[in-house]
Amino acid sequence: MKVKVNLAKASKKMASGCSSDNKIQIALWVVLGVFIVAVIIMAVFYPSRFSSMNSKESFDNYDALMEKTPASTNDSGDDDPKTAFSSTKPTMVLFYAPWCGHCNNMKPDYDELKNKYKKNPNKNVVMINCDEHKEFASKAGVQGFPTIRLYKNPKDDKYVDYNGPRTFKDMDSFLSDN
Repeated sequence: MKVKVNLAKASKKMASGCSSDNKIQIALWVVLGVFIVAVIIMAVFYPSRFSSMNSKESFDNYDALMEKTPASTNDSGDDDPKTAFSSTKPTMVLFYAPWCGHCNNMKPDYDELKNKYKKNPNKNVVMINCDEHKEFASKAGVQGFPTIRLYKNPKDDKYVDYNGPRTFKDMDSFLSDN
């Protein structure tokens, strides 16, 4: 059985004989009902639109997130977030995507920086592939590529964004000064 409802006729019928205040109230209820139906339809047919609402969470559930994050298995030079964020020494992190042109352009300079600090006992430089570690990148609040941050203590979620030039010299200077 198919039911066809004409909201305009139904609203007029309900509103006939009502005061203007009641007509406004009825109109608001109709609009609210349409909105609720629209939200339900969106939630049912487009659930992915609602999944990113909590993407800016802090690392409150850090251990659970690390358990879900697979270890990196490629040879592209990127690091495993579980290892990178288990250190307590200041860590400069490049969040990148392999398809990003800006990331690919700066990668040689960042590789040079990473090699310079490889054996440094006081500072760490890591690269995290956000395509391989999507959930981690989402929890870290990464919204664009490349994102470069300096975590004074990676176990905290406190960081300083690096917004300077993406050259070895400038990034090295920033890391040395902080």
